[in-house]
Amino acid sequence: MNEIIKFKRNPAVQCWIKHLLEGQYDETEKFFYTIFGHVKRIRIIATIIEKRENLIELNEADMGIEEKMDSNTRFDFDLDDSTGMIRAIIRNVNPDKFTTFNKGDIVEVSGRVSKFKDFISLWIEILRKVEEPNLILLRNAEIINRITHGEIQEIPEFSNVSDNIEEFSDELDVTTLFESENDSGKHDAIKEKIYLKVEEYSTRGNGINFEKLQQEVGIPDSDLRIYLNDLILESRIYESDNDNFEAF
Repeated sequence: MNEIIKFKRNPAVQCWIKHLLEGQYDETEKFFYTIFGHVKRIRIIATIIEKRENLIELNEADMGIEEKMDSNTRFDFDLDDSTGMIRAIIRNVNPDKFTTFNKGDIVEVSGRVSKFKDFISLWIEILRKVEEPNLILLRNAEIINRITHGEIQEIPEFSNVSDNIEEFSDELDVTTLFESENDSGKHDAIKEKIYLKVEEYSTRGNGINFEKLQQEVGIPDSDLRIYLNDLILESRIYESDNDNFEAF
């Protein structure tokens, strides 16, 4: 008899952005340790401070798609709830559904959260405008009530980010900190080559993993990690939930 496997959907935790910023991210399990426990999905109310619309060139043959997709549009929203900022992302959507969302709008957002290095992403599942100001007061009151009544947990002391920085520092030759002009130009050329390769795979809708990217660009693993870290800090690429690198 075949065993039936049931998957439990993680609830969306109502919180402020600061709770993610002050939390610790477990890169293995893909969740945040916060004062509200383990968090994979959140619900927040925030103001749109920036909105960007990007077109992704989709190769239907490479993706195995016979029918034309509804859209190749991706939206990025920079959100601020007065406790912190986060970037919310949604892709492959009908752009007509998002024309009414503009800079300055207050919105309620639910979705999955992830982090790579210092970059936190919120992958939108539900997005709606907040028309009733009392809803903001209600949501904030609910969060404050949980905190004041002791429904919080201690955040464990660890940092994936510092571990990675230590790993990079061990691999980095100190002499490379003082590059000549030619070396600097070579560095930028390699970094641009890596970015273009990530962008190429991103247009197919599935990104590229570290091993494949290393084969494509043909540089040592340690060097590639440094270039990827630079591109992430420049907000040109990010690591998706399936551990693939994608271009913004």
